[in-house]
Amino acid sequence: MMNRKRRNIYLCLIMIMAMLLTACGSGAASDAQIKEVRDVLNGETSSSDGDKANADESEKKDDIVFRTEETKEGAWDGTTKEDKYAGSEYTVTILLRDVWDGGFTANVTIENTGKKLLKDWELKFKYGGRISNVWNVKATKTGDSEYTITTTEDWNRNIEPGKKVEFGMSEQTDFAGFPTDYQLTATAAETDGTSSTEAPAASSEPGTDPNASADPNATADPGTEEEVDVSGETVSGTVKKHGRLKVKGRYIVDKKGKKFLIKGPSTHGIAWFPDYVNKSAFKTCKKWGANTVRLACYSSEGEGYNTGSVWNTIDKGVKAATELGMYVIIDWHILNENKPMMSFDRAKTFFTHFAKKYGKRKNVIWEICNEPNGCEWAADIKPYAKKMIPLIRKYSKNIIVVGTPTWSQDVDVVANDRLTGRYKKDVCYTFHFYAATHKDDLRNRVKTAISKGLPILCTEFSICEASGAGTLDKASGNAWINLFRKNSIGYISWSLCNKDEAASLLLPTCQKTGNFKKSDLSETGKWVVSKWK
Repeated sequence: MMNRKRRNIYLCLIMIMAMLLTACGSGAASDAQIKEVRDVLNGETSSSDGDKANADESEKKDDIVFRTEETKEGAWDGTTKEDKYAGSEYTVTILLRDVWDGGFTANVTIENTGKKLLKDWELKFKYGGRISNVWNVKATKTGDSEYTITTTEDWNRNIEPGKKVEFGMSEQTDFAGFPTDYQLTATAAETDGTSSTEAPAASSEPGTDPNASADPNATADPGTEEEVDVSGETVSGTVKKHGRLKVKGRYIVDKKGKKFLIKGPSTHGIAWFPDYVNKSAFKTCKKWGANTVRLACYSSEGEGYNTGSVWNTIDKGVKAATELGMYVIIDWHILNENKPMMSFDRAKTFFTHFAKKYGKRKNVIWEICNEPNGCEWAADIKPYAKKMIPLIRKYSKNIIVVGTPTWSQDVDVVANDRLTGRYKKDVCYTFHFYAATHKDDLRNRVKTAISKGLPILCTEFSICEASGAGTLDKASGNAWINLFRKNSIGYISWSLCNKDEAASLLLPTCQKTGNFKKSDLSETGKWVVSKWK
């Protein structure tokens, strides 16, 4: 009597022949037939005399290409925000987070709908536009309109049954319609229940090397004045000279109580432009007169926030700024998540991690909500600040910058209802302007806030329109900088990158990520650098 394994193989051969005969008449085998063959094949390793074969099967490294099919053309009607493709053993969902003329951001989720672990997955699809800005993965163009997405992080390399992995992408080109012709390739294996496809938990200190020794500053008393950088060297440069900055009245002052004017660039979103977060880039800005760099970490997962590569970029930025003796602002870049409390849980994880790690450093400044919008100071922003400030104060007494309503413009409103008591110490408030859009009406708001003694720091500005594009207004820009200098209000410019928009400090043709020359600067960049002197 033949054993069960051999019998199943014969059955499969018979079924395949039957499917081929059916295909001759109907054009294709049915999903049910394909599934039936797969079930039999899977069943052959479950027999009592196949225990060893079962064990061997789980160790096989042969890739399995899951069935795919041609999908719809991917046409986009201009309003649909989500597209889903259900393949064999997996689904792909694309969620458009934001679309504008000349750009978009999107989240892509892959879900394992099968019963086996998918190891070292690879996703292929066709897309009529350009894909180059991605995070948590690598995108490679492999043919005409064909892209291959591969994993770059250990935590998203495998997908457990019923679990998902997620990555993001953005482009400064028009959205070309949803991708088509998906194909997932992976090594299928029996799961032991120990693999993880989720980002590390906050307690595991993502963004650090798990094999490295503990940060020497992580548990130190935040009141201690001794300061070292990540290499254990004494801090030098501007930070050594001026020390830990404080808020005194409406001014930012240094360790001797003298007014200190913060000035320098902000990065663009570090998920999209991480290459500009490096010592060479910061060193050039310092040579031109900057004393501070702002690291913009968008709060939304759809805009690049993650606890892996983005947190590593922040570490890299703090390290570079510290070694150069510059101040560094860690910015929780609220924008499309307009109300601060919408991202409170992520903000809590974010600031707990970095305040524990860098709270003792003299050069780190905390910006807790970039541009709240569509919300109120008293009802939304102030309560958020009263939750976040004590959390940071457990580890750091450095300056905390609080956003203001209407994309950080309504400083006059905040001046009438500022934080008090234990929430007030070493706290200042954000103001943003774009000179071609914001003129005397907003300057009058700032003057009102100044007259009421509100401490202000401008953590973002440019001389173009509020969209980041459009015409430049240097005259309005000069009026703003003159107002700030006269009243000792620091100013940080948007943004250090070569994005093809008016606000960028670098020309779109500049391929450097450091050691810049004046000839690499855009018209905006040349004007901004002249104001760092």
